[in-house]
Amino acid sequence: MRQHLGITKPALQPDDVSMLQAILRGWCLEKSYAITSPAAELVARELVSWFECGIRDKHKLAGLMRHMHLDLEEEPVKAHPPAASKATQWVFHHG
Repeated sequence: MRQHLGITKPALQPDDVSMLQAILRGWCLEKSYAITSPAAELVARELVSWFECGIRDKHKLAGLMRHMHLDLEEEPVKAHPPAASKATQWVFHHG
């Protein structure tokens, strides 16, 4: 478990990470972005944030990602809490 602003969150399990990586790879293919692109990194942060906020269904997560609007000069348009950096770095860099 890790703490974030006084909130204890369970650590991502290997199956969770695999699912998040698969969703991110699918998004990258659909949008023609490299998995190492800044856009993919921003999306990965949002993806982990949604997951940590309780959205665990892969179809719902993939659907949310399709509706993201990216401005690479700024953060993506957010309708959810800020992203979690350590978990995102793992999803992004180990995929």
